[in-house]
Amino acid sequence: MKRVLFLAILLPISLKNNAQAKKQILAMTINKVTIFTKGAQVERSAAISVPAGTSQVVIADLSPDLEEKSIQVNLPGDFTLLSVTRQVNNLRLQAHLEETEALIAEQKNLEQQLAKEKNNETVYNEEKVMLVKNQVVTGTTGLKASELKEALDLQRSRLTEVMAKLLEINNNQQQLIVQIEKIKRQLGTFNAHATPPTSDIILTVQSKNPASGKLILSYMVKNAGWIPAYDIRVKDINTPINMVYKANVFQTCGEEWKNVKLALSSGSPEESNTKPTLSPWFLRTFSSMDDRNRALNAQVTINREIEGIVKDGQSGEALPGVTVRVKGRTIGATTDAQGRYKLQQPAGSNILEFAFIGYEHQELSPTDASVVYMRQATHSLNDVVVTGYGGIQGELRGFVSGAKVEGFMAPKKLVSNKVVEITEQYTPTTFVFDIPIPYTILPDGKSNVVGVKELEIPATYQYYAVPKLEKAAFLTAALTDWESLNLLDGEASIFYEGTYIGKTLLDLQAVADTLQLSLGKDKQVVVNRTMQKDESRKNFLGSKVTFARTWEISIKNNKGVPIMVNVQDQLPIKTISDMDISKTEYGDAALDTETSILTWQLNIAPATEQKRQLKYAITYPKGQIVNVN
Repeated sequence: MKRVLFLAILLPISLKNNAQAKKQILAMTINKVTIFTKGAQVERSAAISVPAGTSQVVIADLSPDLEEKSIQVNLPGDFTLLSVTRQVNNLRLQAHLEETEALIAEQKNLEQQLAKEKNNETVYNEEKVMLVKNQVVTGTTGLKASELKEALDLQRSRLTEVMAKLLEINNNQQQLIVQIEKIKRQLGTFNAHATPPTSDIILTVQSKNPASGKLILSYMVKNAGWIPAYDIRVKDINTPINMVYKANVFQTCGEEWKNVKLALSSGSPEESNTKPTLSPWFLRTFSSMDDRNRALNAQVTINREIEGIVKDGQSGEALPGVTVRVKGRTIGATTDAQGRYKLQQPAGSNILEFAFIGYEHQELSPTDASVVYMRQATHSLNDVVVTGYGGIQGELRGFVSGAKVEGFMAPKKLVSNKVVEITEQYTPTTFVFDIPIPYTILPDGKSNVVGVKELEIPATYQYYAVPKLEKAAFLTAALTDWESLNLLDGEASIFYEGTYIGKTLLDLQAVADTLQLSLGKDKQVVVNRTMQKDESRKNFLGSKVTFARTWEISIKNNKGVPIMVNVQDQLPIKTISDMDISKTEYGDAALDTETSILTWQLNIAPATEQKRQLKYAITYPKGQIVNVN
């Protein structure tokens, strides 16, 4: 019969039974770690054998940040599990303190030696001054030539000895200063990464007869997680997308996960390669040209890359291994050896979360996160926040189903698991990747790249251009049925025609039925938007001002294959009755009546160019400052 006991449900035990309990230390092996986007569940097992009566089983050296309410014990067989308790084991902390004290003692000894060398330097400098003053012998009364020579030789010899001794003292001081600085740096590192105490779990077990079985223990730890990452490779626009799904796994929970089976659960270059997005153009009045210019600059809302450095708030030294996340999203990164991080920020208002073991959790806006100083935590080990986690039920095995696409298409077969075969378990709210290859994840906060799966995905390729915002053509790939791929928000490295072109962001919260991947700019598609000066003018008539604009948009295909280009521009939207929009001409573009965004769908043959014109006139009261262009 299997019994499962949560820590929150404890049976009372008499003091007599506790006094009579036989104690044994049980070494348990980590079988599996289920890593969530925040936190992880560790599962351990071991063979257990107890004599008749009441016994205490101590499981030592567990993570110092394990969550008490998450402890589960499975103990089948002829056992009665009376209680489960957790206590702090300070042996590791004591060892750390002893090592720190030894370094402090060594530092004091070196500082005393340095003080002695400085005293010796003072004494020899005084002797040097005395010898230099006595170099001139006044008068020769009573001194023979031989005696004068002997005195000068003696003075010269002693002065040489003094100068050599001063040089030796100076060298000794430099060596001592270097050693003291090394110890100070080591102490600073110890203070920043103090070895925390471990946790022990004590089981009180009762059996009528000697019994044996397999004990399974599981518990949650907080300082662990994984961040999705992707490699997207496009050979050309006539072949499928090759996507490598990866996970950057990290942990600082104090345990070494050596050759452990992992399960990943979804629960819980310099310029951007993400296509720009037009917002509706509302005509407004402004009190100054500065206000007008700020409004014009804020018309586009795009994903952008942000970066910064994280330092220790006391020592000012860089902190590697700090987890940086966009709050409420799976987008994130960890700081490198220099404490620097870089990540793609999704459009809109965002908050960045900074977390590292031994330091207080921080939340900052991206504008305040270029230099972040982490404060060391002052709470005790028991002051922990307990978070819940869901069970995993059901499973979905095998390959991902095919996707229906149109346009430039690859073969309709969708192949997954090209690297290693994995099992994907699915629930209504989460999914889990079971990784068959064991990994070693050390508690140093460094990212460990874990391969999840490789996909070959049919896609519809199309170019997207907004020449008003940027004179460039962005290649996009449309994926249908993308939900079946079990993707998460994350950064993607893009490789196009064998060349790395930068990063983009998979922002799945803004996706509808079709996932649009922005694959960056294609230099072989030339985009221009020029004002036709002979047709554009500013007129003043009475109390009104009229701006007439004529723009020519040109797209040239320098590639050897035909392409589809989605070109967007816009007409202004008036916001007061004294304004008027007239003389609009936009050829074969489709007009969105709500946003006034214009869209041309162009099919351009190789080595050819297509042009379109956009005309409009804006009339508004004289003396007003209006965002016209």
